[in-house]
Amino acid sequence: MGSVILKWDPFDITDRGPLIDVNVMNSADVLKAWRDDGLECPEPVRMKALLDTGASITAISKTYANYCKLRQTGEGSKITAIGAEHQCWEHAGAISFPGTNLRPFDSIRIRSVVFEKEPFYAVLIGRDILRNWTLVFDGRSKRVTITD
Repeated sequence: MGSVILKWDPFDITDRGPLIDVNVMNSADVLKAWRDDGLECPEPVRMKALLDTGASITAISKTYANYCKLRQTGEGSKITAIGAEHQCWEHAGAISFPGTNLRPFDSIRIRSVVFEKEPFYAVLIGRDILRNWTLVFDGRSKRVTITD
């Protein structure tokens, strides 16, 4: 069982929310197929992710999805995120949490969207991942504890 403690002060307007470092990459089966075909596999990209209890799905910035060369599996759907409706694309991918002992997620569906005006994180961790964890917010110590 893994756990991590994140700082978050929801009473500080400059605090960007409960952020966690993530590595986003293609799923293990996609990487194996690329290697078997002699193709170059992109290295995992470490970025900031916001824990978003209001998001039903996990989403990555379209810019980072392209940079990570995430395998696209669908397109054309719309989602509501960050208070607006967005065009999104569907990918097969994997997410891990460097610097923690939280269990990684491989072969999961990740949607990419164009994040406008959001320089502090590139991924929204939605309830599709959050439902696998126990999240505890301690307001006095301004900490979020994640346990898987």
